[in-house]
Amino acid sequence: MGARLRVFLTPEEDRTLLELFRATTLPQRVKDRASVVRLNAHGWYVEKIASHFKWSISRVRDTLHRWEKKGLGGLWDKPGRGSKAKWKDADINYVEECLKQEPRTYNSKQLAEKLAAERQVFLSPDRLRRVLKKKGIIWKRTRISHKNKQDPEEKQIKQADLDMLKFAAAAGEIDLKYLDESGFCLWSSVGYTYFPKKEQKRQEQTRIRGRRLSILGIMQPKVGFNYGLAIGIFTSKSYIKMMEIEAEEASVELAKTGRIRVIVQDNGSIHKSLEVQSKWPLWELQGLYIFLLPKYCSEMNEIELEWQHLKRDELAGRMFEDELDLAYAVMAGVESRSTEGDYTAKRVKLNSCSSS
Repeated sequence: MGARLRVFLTPEEDRTLLELFRATTLPQRVKDRASVVRLNAHGWYVEKIASHFKWSISRVRDTLHRWEKKGLGGLWDKPGRGSKAKWKDADINYVEECLKQEPRTYNSKQLAEKLAAERQVFLSPDRLRRVLKKKGIIWKRTRISHKNKQDPEEKQIKQADLDMLKFAAAAGEIDLKYLDESGFCLWSSVGYTYFPKKEQKRQEQTRIRGRRLSILGIMQPKVGFNYGLAIGIFTSKSYIKMMEIEAEEASVELAKTGRIRVIVQDNGSIHKSLEVQSKWPLWELQGLYIFLLPKYCSEMNEIELEWQHLKRDELAGRMFEDELDLAYAVMAGVESRSTEGDYTAKRVKLNSCSSS
């Protein structure tokens, strides 16, 4: 049996190796090698160190020999180890620019093909995913947008006007409400759910896809939510019926407090039909005013968030046998939201006005 391999450290060298071991910015391999040298200097045999780190004995001995020959420089890997990178930062910057500027979406396979065709950079989809993740580019959902169709100047003016209305409502000078329509189907899109490992939840589709259930809602944040349901689409008559109820309530409020009511809504066709426009002067006399949002600016309508919560939190992941079951579920969802938010919810019956 040969002599035991043992290194000797000065107090300064021991302190330096301890600092390297505690450093948070160094590669783990460097920190491990610094620890190996210190443990050997403190009396640990090579075999014990190998067992502790789950290394081979030859690897421990090689680390100690490198320390004896090169000192601190022996703790770091030699330059040029591993295969050369097949890509450059400019290639990833090119990918990022394409993702931002081009109107289409890409998956990792399509991006790998694009790099190969346009940059002569050949990466597998799996490798490309890892590279992109390190650069902060991840796989995520997209959203539909009409931003390019917006008029920035008109939006800025309307936003300033809407902000003033919000200030007036907060001061109790006016009643500010939001109106919009949305729709629901019998079939929900497939989503995620908790389920045991190695098993998969299956949702059976109902017999028919059915007709669309539409909802017209008028929301006063944290105060109340009035809505009507219809199979198919809403007509101007249904819209007028809802607005006349609001006008009657506004008339009573105006007589009592002198406070007017403003309803924010988009430029939908039923909101601006000739029949509806003929009602505007009468509604204004009753204290009800319409504030039309700029085109393609639905994000300015606060009721949009209510539709998202209703669909995502109350109806997502469910299949319905018929339109009646769906209608009951929507009504239950609205009631649940109102209870949670501590505001009132009232359904206006529009059977005689709804389209089939």
